[in-house]
Amino acid sequence: MMPHILMILASKGFRDIEYITPRAFFEQYGFKVSTASSSKISKGRFGYQVKNDFLIEEVQIKEFDGIYLVGGGGSLEYRTNDKARLLVEAFYVAHKPIAAICAAPQNFLHWGLMKGKRVTGHNGDGLFPALAIQFGAIPDVEKTVVYDGGILTANGPEAAEESALEFMKLFRNE
Repeated sequence: MMPHILMILASKGFRDIEYITPRAFFEQYGFKVSTASSSKISKGRFGYQVKNDFLIEEVQIKEFDGIYLVGGGGSLEYRTNDKARLLVEAFYVAHKPIAAICAAPQNFLHWGLMKGKRVTGHNGDGLFPALAIQFGAIPDVEKTVVYDGGILTANGPEAAEESALEFMKLFRNE
């Protein structure tokens, strides 16, 4: 049976390409994909709309094999969202693959998941390395995709394809 991936979208302001491209790769390779958000409909930065399958609080971790947080500035809405944090932590504790791209790795930093781990993320303003260090992580912004300690992070739209391909590899190594 092929893995079932949960993609987490911001209610608004997710990065369209960071959702569309990974989802296309996942589905092309036979993975099942569902979406969840804090709202029933998510709207991307450039207008792409997604009718979500679940609200975050409705997600049952046992139904999914991995979780992928879509980036964009809107993804930062989850920094202080306990339901989102607890959901991602449950995947982590269960040793299920987790990933975040662009701005979304900042959530992992704020939630304490990246302590002592290498991490990359959107660094357009040059502030990501300092933020990573502040939260005890090891910034590795020269790389587009970084995998460390069960967590995959990617730096932005230019890593959409690579992050999807690397994320799918994690299911073969379980």
